[in-house]
Amino acid sequence: MNRKLLIVAFTAVCLASLAACGGGNNNNNNVVSIAFSQAPPAALQTSAMATVSATVFNSSNTGVDWTVTCGGADCGSLSTNHTDGGASLTYTAPASVPAGNTVTITATASADSSVSVSGVTTITAGSTGSALNGQYAFLLTGADITGFYVAAGSVVADGNGNISSGEEDFCDISACDFVQFTNGTYSVGTDGRGSIQFSTADLGPQTFAVVVTSGSHGLITEFDGTETSSGTLDLQDVNSFNVSQFTGGFSFALAGFDLQNGVFADLGGVLTADGSGGFNNGTFDVNDQQTGFATSTGVVLPVNTSIDSFGRVTVSNGSTTFAYYIVNAKAIRMIQEDSNFLSGGSAYTQGTGSLSVANLAGKSVFTEAGVSVFGSLALAGQFTADSGGSVSSGVMDVNDGGTISNGSISGSSFSSFASARGTLGLSGGVSANVAEFQVYLVDPGVNILDPNSSTGGGGALILDSDGGAIGIGEIVPQSGSATFQGNYGANLQAFTTTDELDLEGQLAAMTGNLTGTGDLNDIDLNLQTIQLFPAQTLTGTFTADGSNPGRFTGSVQIGNVETMNLVYYQATNSQVILVEIDEVQQGNGVLIQQQ
Repeated sequence: MNRKLLIVAFTAVCLASLAACGGGNNNNNNVVSIAFSQAPPAALQTSAMATVSATVFNSSNTGVDWTVTCGGADCGSLSTNHTDGGASLTYTAPASVPAGNTVTITATASADSSVSVSGVTTITAGSTGSALNGQYAFLLTGADITGFYVAAGSVVADGNGNISSGEEDFCDISACDFVQFTNGTYSVGTDGRGSIQFSTADLGPQTFAVVVTSGSHGLITEFDGTETSSGTLDLQDVNSFNVSQFTGGFSFALAGFDLQNGVFADLGGVLTADGSGGFNNGTFDVNDQQTGFATSTGVVLPVNTSIDSFGRVTVSNGSTTFAYYIVNAKAIRMIQEDSNFLSGGSAYTQGTGSLSVANLAGKSVFTEAGVSVFGSLALAGQFTADSGGSVSSGVMDVNDGGTISNGSISGSSFSSFASARGTLGLSGGVSANVAEFQVYLVDPGVNILDPNSSTGGGGALILDSDGGAIGIGEIVPQSGSATFQGNYGANLQAFTTTDELDLEGQLAAMTGNLTGTGDLNDIDLNLQTIQLFPAQTLTGTFTADGSNPGRFTGSVQIGNVETMNLVYYQATNSQVILVEIDEVQQGNGVLIQQQ
């Protein structure tokens, strides 16, 4: 059965006032009437999306029936053909411009089919071109109405707007699915924003909102009214689809969920690739909200299914099973899909050289996303370390369930490194709840935020090992001469007590100001509703912290929907790490400069 069809019923959401939701009377003559509460846009690019809604007055039946017509066979699609009054739906423009260049979206009152309102939208050609051309691995973590979910897969883009084939591992709390598909589409506009669409029998239609930062990397969110999530899209090196190339140590970190106890649980560690697709001699660190922090050594994960044409391999020892997709010889995207844990994240090679704490000497930016005893947890900071692992200076911003703190982390230190695995102890009194981490070094030739980047950088993955908090993150080397300007792809994932919000978009940064466009997806797990806000205007600011070069404070306004107060940490000219410092929600994000 199509699992996503079970979710569609929960996607109608009241977005306006009581009157706009059909609870008021906007007309005194008691004649049924209808009006757009959010009208169709005047113009829309091919394959782009827009939110529309309408309100019925003077009727107890507030339902609205929707249609779209045009001069051609493909007029685009509506996410549903019926909504309650005031509830929104998403219109997706056709993949090509229809005859006459326009579409007409009509809302009809269910109470009286003679009462309707129509809006005309001009469809303009998007830019598909070669923005995406090749085979791409993707990874997503987020939420559907059951709670936490993860997905990893691969799609083949032909450079002309067509997805010729692909496959995906999708797991939520209720079940896991492995699906294959053909005949999808994609479109990318001149600002690098676009969408990827495909459908499978088991999962139904899926849409990813994407912002392309280069021909080999993009940031994505799922944007189809059934889940919300954030992740990455990376060009795969098909020449690396040879498991004999994978030997030696790999560091990994995954965000997850303990299915047996119904709580969040993150894991990290090191694995030794055996050259046949499996792993041996692994060290697994797990921080579980139910059982606390624990370490397992000598973990063996033999090959379960051999590598396929999409770079997919599964490994299992009977109780623990992972599927992973190869990006290149340095990086893989992986998800855990057994009956004990559900998790998703990345693994990066440790290279052939010897890694030690000296690899973290110099300036670095770091970040973590997770949960604590107080709620959702988000933090970011920067530090300077010496070759012995002592941190001489640093600053950190923490949003721990709405409790916001900022301060020095001098006196912190790295220690106890063996097989590229060690510890980080934070001090300085910023937040006693987040002070201990496991650290997993990666090869200096790896760029953690963009594994296809030629600049490398190294750094490390981290796992929070505190008793009152869990989370994963990264340590990214920082350039002292970095400048914060240009065009950036943006992604931010934030949480309230009941909601998850995922933002994907494009921002231009210049002289302290940000401008751009983004797509926001908001799921409320209590109400089991999803709101899509496509093509929202983004405006923002950033102001340099004179005491801490590389740190900026500011905000981003998302249309008239959301304001996010942020701290920006500049890692390099092309990479900025974000942390949201609002009391009502906690979030982490990244800006990647477009090439």
